[in-house]
Amino acid sequence: MSKYSGVRRLSFGDRAFGVSNVIFLTFVTIVTLVPIFIVLLTSFTPNLDILRNPTSVVVIPGRITFDNFAWLFRGSRRLIDGYILTIIRTIIGTGVNILITVLTAYPLSKKNLPFRKFLMMLFVFTMIFSGGLIPTFMVVREMRLLNTFWAMIIPGALSVYFMIIMRNFFSAIPEELAESAHMDGASDITILFKIILPVSLPAIAAISLFYAVWHWNEFMDAVIFITDRHLWPLQMLLREILVSSSVAELALGGAIIDPNRPGFFVLANAVIVVSAIPIICVYPWLQKYFVKGLLLGSVKG
Repeated sequence: MSKYSGVRRLSFGDRAFGVSNVIFLTFVTIVTLVPIFIVLLTSFTPNLDILRNPTSVVVIPGRITFDNFAWLFRGSRRLIDGYILTIIRTIIGTGVNILITVLTAYPLSKKNLPFRKFLMMLFVFTMIFSGGLIPTFMVVREMRLLNTFWAMIIPGALSVYFMIIMRNFFSAIPEELAESAHMDGASDITILFKIILPVSLPAIAAISLFYAVWHWNEFMDAVIFITDRHLWPLQMLLREILVSSSVAELALGGAIIDPNRPGFFVLANAVIVVSAIPIICVYPWLQKYFVKGLLLGSVKG
C-alpha cells in the first residue's frame, strides 16, 4: 500500500477554485500595494527626476533624497503642530474611549443587572439610527465645545460595536473570580481594575489599536467642529493640501517662492508618508492581539 493512499486527491473543481483564488488574491494584492509603492517612491524622489518625467506614473529615482521631507518642516511649525496635536489626540482619545468602553461594558456583562436587555436595546438602537449631522452639531455647540480640542474627543467617546465586543469578553470570564473576590471584601471597582482588566489585556489591546487608528486618521470632526486652523490635526492639514492642490497651507513663508522648492506632487506624497509612519510602526507590536482578543470577545452573545 502506497504511503500516499490516505491522501485525498483534489478534484478538478477544487484545483480550479484554488487557482482562481490565488489569481484573484494576487490581483487584489497588486492593486493594493502599487499605489502605496508609488507614494513611497515619489516621496524619496528628487524633484528634478519628476520634472524630467512629467507624464510617467512611476518614476524610478536616480538617487534617494530626504530633501522633500526637510522642506515639509522648513519655515513654519504648522506641520509640526498638527503632528503634535494628532499624537496628543490619539493618546488622550484612545484612553477616554477605553475607559468609557470598559465602564459601560462591565456592568452590562452582569446577568443580574436590572433592565440589562432594555439598556442593550438602547445602545444597539444608536448603532442603527443616529441623530444626524445637524443635531450632533447643535449638541456640540450647546456644550460649548466648538473650536476646542474636546470637540474631537467627547462626541466619539464610545463605540457601541467595540463596547459589545468588550461586554462579550467580560461575559466569558468565569464568574467565580468576581465571587471569590467579593467574599474577600473587594468592591466592584477593585474587582474590575485588579482582576478583570489584567485578564482582558488581549481584547483591550485589540480595541485600543482600532480606536487609535480611528483617531489618527479622523478628520471629519475637525471639518465640522473646528474652524481655528491652529487646532487642525495632521489629517485635516493633509486634506486641505490635497483638496486645494497647494502646499501654501503649510505656511512656508518665503521658502514657498524658492525656485528650488520641490513640486506639489512630491511634497503631497511626502506628507502622506509622514502621516502614516506612526501607525505603521505601532501596528506590528499590537497585531498579535487582534485575533485572540476579538475571537475571545465573540464567544458569548
